[in-house]
Amino acid sequence: MALSDITLNDGQGTPVAHTFTYTGTVNNRVIRSELAASPETPLQMTYAHTESKRNGVTTKSHLLRFDVTKLDSDGITPYTANIRVMADIPNPILSDALLADLAAYVRNWASAATVQSWGKGSVG
Repeated sequence: MALSDITLNDGQGTPVAHTFTYTGTVNNRVIRSELAASPETPLQMTYAHTESKRNGVTTKSHLLRFDVTKLDSDGITPYTANIRVMADIPNPILSDALLADLAAYVRNWASAATVQSWGKGSVG
């Protein structure tokens, strides 16, 4: 079902499964939260889809976003980080093959080592 829970493992040495449960829709964005997370350090997943004209071509845009809140070393001050995956696909070329290629590029690029290097400023 479209709003069923989604369970994903994190990237820790011993992975922990996080279950994201639908909690609401805000500005046409579906928000899911890990209900087991503490209120001080929420973990959220957001899905959004829009359609617009770009250079006269109808294009669908898709967003996946994770927001992770962690407490500073003082144990009080919260900081929120996020990572987003965005796709803009002109309707005339939308196909399963194109989507499979785009998924493979992101999946094969986003290893832990590559994202760690990228997050510290690497350009490849």
